[in-house]
Amino acid sequence: MFYLSNILGVRVLDRKQAVVGSIADLEVATGEKFPVVMAVLVKTQRGLTSVAWHNVRGLGITECTLKLADAELQPNFKLEDTSMLLLNHVLDKQIVDIHGAKVVRVNDIELAESHGQLRVIAADAGFRSFMRRAGFAWLIHIVERRSHHKIGENSIPWSFVEPLGRDVRSVQVRATWKELSKLHPSDLADIVDDLDFNERDALFKALNDEQAADTLAELEDDKVKVTILERLGVARAADILEEMDPDDAADILQDTRTETQEAMLQEMEPEEREDVRELLAYDEDTAGGLMTNDYLEIRQEMSAEQVIEVLRREVPDTETIYYLYVTDDDGHLAGILSLRALIVAQPGTNVADIMQKRTVSVFVDDPKGKVAEIIGKYNYLALPVVDHEGVLQGIVTVDDVLDQAMD
Repeated sequence: MFYLSNILGVRVLDRKQAVVGSIADLEVATGEKFPVVMAVLVKTQRGLTSVAWHNVRGLGITECTLKLADAELQPNFKLEDTSMLLLNHVLDKQIVDIHGAKVVRVNDIELAESHGQLRVIAADAGFRSFMRRAGFAWLIHIVERRSHHKIGENSIPWSFVEPLGRDVRSVQVRATWKELSKLHPSDLADIVDDLDFNERDALFKALNDEQAADTLAELEDDKVKVTILERLGVARAADILEEMDPDDAADILQDTRTETQEAMLQEMEPEEREDVRELLAYDEDTAGGLMTNDYLEIRQEMSAEQVIEVLRREVPDTETIYYLYVTDDDGHLAGILSLRALIVAQPGTNVADIMQKRTVSVFVDDPKGKVAEIIGKYNYLALPVVDHEGVLQGIVTVDDVLDQAMD
């Protein structure tokens, strides 16, 4: 095994042992767990020449010997979309460590020869590799001896690596983003924070609408959310907003310019648009600004069996089902039914007989501090929000209160 930094710039000899140039880079195939080196890029007096690996007799940290004569080394380099260059596209660039779900800088690249092929096996992103490349490996040994502590390599197996160094329009990088889309949204959100504008654009273009919505919801910086949506364009932004919980979509639109907000709303489907519009009407520092109107509403004359059937049908599209909210014909909050009470009830039992009739709720214009106080006092997972006539308008979930507390 050796490092890319060890061989860059080493002299290249032709088959007659004459010096013909130096190593400028290595070209590797993409799309493999441990990419094969396809060619050595040689810097000669005539220009940059790509020498296929099968024409390399030997490669070490002091020299590279070719099977070709000097006259055969003509400038011929052209990089295909299915390849990349280790120096130009990876070394000192950002990569995504999929296993650790983070963006890191590559300080060196580990290579190993096996069965006549040279392969990339790992990326080094630690302090040790940085010092080694800088020529201070001796200093690391001194520090380790005096501190009795070994400085780790932070070597990331290439199977966990996705490079970001190529043009984001290329085939390979589109494949990279597709691979990243398999990560959990919270991990993706951590990665997004370390990407530049173009890389963020490429990532969100590779995500489907639901994945994009889930990832946006996990981001902490509201300005970043707005910027991402605006750069994706009104039509795509609307598709993503439709997949978000209404309260999350409203939070993002609250921070967009008025004309952009209206354009995105107009592109949304009518039902989702109206849900979000309702929430935008409330002050963000009130219960109405915290609540979601995505909840399950049932009637007290229904049986437990009927409610369970409603659950089976509606749960996939509902944000939370901590509780079921019982309303009368005019929408007034009449009671709350817990899932536990529903599950243990006999199928024919009426909701009116098992629901909790004494309820605690807040008004839509109550300050968010009061909402947090009540949720904390009663250990509620969700709290109903009503208008001053007692008509149910939405619910505030405990996670929304926690998010506000951490802002």
